Amino acid sequence: MEDTYGVHSVKLPAGSMILYPSTSLHHVTPVTSGSRLCSFFWLQSMIRDDGRRSLLLDLDLGIQRLGNELAESNVAQETSVQLTGVYHNLLRQWAEM
Repeated sequence: MEDTYGVHSVKLPAGSMILYPSTSLHHVTPVTSGSRLCSFFWLQSMIRDDGRRSLLLDLDLGIQRLGNELAESNVAQETSVQLTGVYHNLLRQWAEM
Protein backbone atom coordinates (compact mmCIF):
# COMPACT_ATOMS: atom_id res chain seq x y z
CA MET A 1 0.00 0.00 0.00
CA GLU A 2 1.26 3.49 -0.83
CA ASP A 3 -0.02 6.63 0.88
CA THR A 4 1.23 10.06 1.88
CA TYR A 5 3.51 8.44 4.48
CA GLY A 6 5.26 6.07 2.06
CA VAL A 7 5.00 2.44 1.04
CA HIS A 8 3.76 -0.14 3.56
CA SER A 9 3.65 -3.90 3.33
CA VAL A 10 0.89 -5.62 5.31
CA LYS A 11 0.38 -9.31 6.02
CA LEU A 12 -2.24 -10.11 8.65
CA PRO A 13 -3.41 -13.39 10.19
CA ALA A 14 -6.39 -15.18 8.67
CA GLY A 15 -9.67 -13.51 9.60
CA SER A 16 -8.11 -10.05 9.98
CA MET A 17 -8.85 -6.93 8.00
CA ILE A 18 -7.22 -3.65 7.12
CA LEU A 19 -8.81 -0.24 6.63
CA TYR A 20 -7.14 2.44 4.55
CA PRO A 21 -8.14 5.64 2.78
CA SER A 22 -9.45 5.29 -0.75
CA THR A 23 -6.71 7.66 -1.87
CA SER A 24 -4.06 5.00 -1.09
CA LEU A 25 -2.70 2.93 -3.95
CA HIS A 26 -2.64 -0.79 -3.24
CA HIS A 27 -2.15 -4.20 -4.79
CA VAL A 28 -2.44 -7.79 -3.63
CA THR A 29 -0.04 -10.65 -4.21
CA PRO A 30 -1.12 -14.03 -5.58
CA VAL A 31 -2.38 -16.68 -3.15
CA THR A 32 0.21 -19.48 -2.95
CA SER A 33 -1.81 -21.84 -0.72
CA GLY A 34 -5.39 -21.93 0.53
CA SER A 35 -7.87 -19.37 -0.70
CA ARG A 36 -8.57 -15.66 -0.32
CA LEU A 37 -12.03 -14.38 0.56
CA CYS A 38 -12.49 -10.64 0.24
CA SER A 39 -15.08 -8.11 1.21
CA PHE A 40 -15.08 -4.48 0.12
CA PHE A 41 -16.92 -1.56 1.61
CA TRP A 42 -16.63 2.20 1.77
CA LEU A 43 -17.08 4.60 4.66
CA GLN A 44 -17.75 8.30 4.47
CA SER A 45 -16.74 10.75 7.16
CA MET A 46 -19.11 13.48 8.24
CA ILE A 47 -16.09 15.81 7.94
CA ARG A 48 -15.13 16.09 4.28
CA ASP A 49 -11.90 18.08 4.71
CA ASP A 50 -8.87 15.97 5.66
CA GLY A 51 -7.21 18.86 7.50
CA ARG A 52 -10.27 19.39 9.68
CA ARG A 53 -10.52 15.66 10.42
CA SER A 54 -6.86 15.71 11.49
CA LEU A 55 -7.46 18.68 13.79
CA LEU A 56 -10.43 16.96 15.42
CA LEU A 57 -8.40 13.77 15.90
CA ASP A 58 -5.54 15.70 17.53
CA LEU A 59 -7.97 17.55 19.79
CA ASP A 60 -9.71 14.31 20.77
CA LEU A 61 -6.41 12.55 21.54
CA GLY A 62 -5.31 15.52 23.66
CA ILE A 63 -8.58 15.49 25.61
CA GLN A 64 -8.21 11.76 26.26
CA ARG A 65 -4.59 12.19 27.38
CA LEU A 66 -5.58 15.05 29.67
CA GLY A 67 -8.34 12.95 31.20
CA ASN A 68 -6.08 9.94 31.71
CA GLU A 69 -3.11 11.77 33.23
CA LEU A 70 -4.78 14.36 35.43
CA ALA A 71 -8.09 12.78 36.38
CA GLU A 72 -7.71 13.82 40.03
CA SER A 73 -7.28 17.54 39.32
CA ASN A 74 -10.37 19.77 39.28
CA VAL A 75 -8.63 22.15 36.87
CA ALA A 76 -7.87 19.26 34.51
CA GLN A 77 -11.46 18.07 34.68
CA GLU A 78 -12.80 21.56 33.94
CA THR A 79 -10.32 21.97 31.08
CA SER A 80 -11.28 18.58 29.67
CA VAL A 81 -14.99 19.52 29.74
CA GLN A 82 -14.24 22.87 28.07
CA LEU A 83 -12.13 21.25 25.31
CA THR A 84 -14.78 18.57 24.79
CA GLY A 85 -17.29 21.38 24.17
CA VAL A 86 -14.93 22.94 21.62
CA TYR A 87 -14.53 19.55 19.91
CA HIS A 88 -18.29 19.04 19.61
CA ASN A 89 -18.91 22.61 18.43
CA LEU A 90 -16.32 22.20 15.68
CA LEU A 91 -17.84 18.85 14.75
CA ARG A 92 -21.29 20.44 14.43
CA GLN A 93 -19.92 23.33 12.33
CA TRP A 94 -17.91 21.16 9.96
CA ALA A 95 -20.18 18.11 9.63
CA GLU A 96 -21.92 17.49 6.32
CA MET A 97 -24.84 15.13 6.43
